[in-house]
Amino acid sequence: MKQEDLNCFIERNLKNFSVNSTGWNTLIGEMLSELVNAGWNMEHDVFGKEKFGGLRCYIYSEDEELNTNLRKITNKYSQLSQKVCEICGNEGKLRMINSWETTLCLNHFLDQKPIMEIDEKQNIIYKNKSILNVRDIIQTEVEFDLKKLKLYTKNHINTDEYFSFSCYEPNYYLLLKTIPQHLFPEDLRNRISDLFQNLQNCEICGHVAVYHKSCLRCHNEPWGTSEYHEEDYEGKSEYIKECQMDIFIDEDGYEECFKYDCSFEKIPDHQILFTPDDLEEYEKLLF
Repeated sequence: MKQEDLNCFIERNLKNFSVNSTGWNTLIGEMLSELVNAGWNMEHDVFGKEKFGGLRCYIYSEDEELNTNLRKITNKYSQLSQKVCEICGNEGKLRMINSWETTLCLNHFLDQKPIMEIDEKQNIIYKNKSILNVRDIIQTEVEFDLKKLKLYTKNHINTDEYFSFSCYEPNYYLLLKTIPQHLFPEDLRNRISDLFQNLQNCEICGHVAVYHKSCLRCHNEPWGTSEYHEEDYEGKSEYIKECQMDIFIDEDGYEECFKYDCSFEKIPDHQILFTPDDLEEYEKLLF
């Protein structure tokens, strides 16, 4: 097998992969090379796509032994793809963008994730562009335990089109609080009202955002709400300190994105319990 022939095979088949950008090209090329080395006939094309943030390759051989080896290779690269940014090819991880799973590095995650804002006139704004005014909403649907909103205007009520928002984007709970209560399904109105009337302080992130034993802002549990707290930690301070260090490290880019969130009040005089030395020692354990 000539390298020139292999390169032509890879170049030809890269066009058969329906992926979001060019970040996986090297990964796909390496996979195609391994498939050929395993016995795949280069005269036959290979097809694949991105699905649920991972690389899927569709290939089959009548030779049972070869087919087993092909499947091992494609499974291997499916797992590897979930650690490679689809856009640039740098180290990435599986992330959520508008309820869609995608594998991105931190920089491209922040570039791809729009920040929703609500101005003083109740306009819902993305990237300095108003897409909807709260006053135009005539019907809502709430899904996944209050974590997703579908909003309908007069123009959309009899169609399959709607505006969708989820708790994975900043200011989601601000939007939930801004929408007039009578627009929600009757069986959920008291629950939504109860949520905002009974929020408690989170000693971890420093926001008034704890509801039903979980913080809606940082998603940590308050100390003592789980049996493992006392089993795994010497005390409350140690638990809070470790959670705060995880937030500060912000490996997933959550805090970088949610610094724009105005859904919850900040607690005056909130205490950060870790020191620079604590953080340095903790990072050594993690990385």
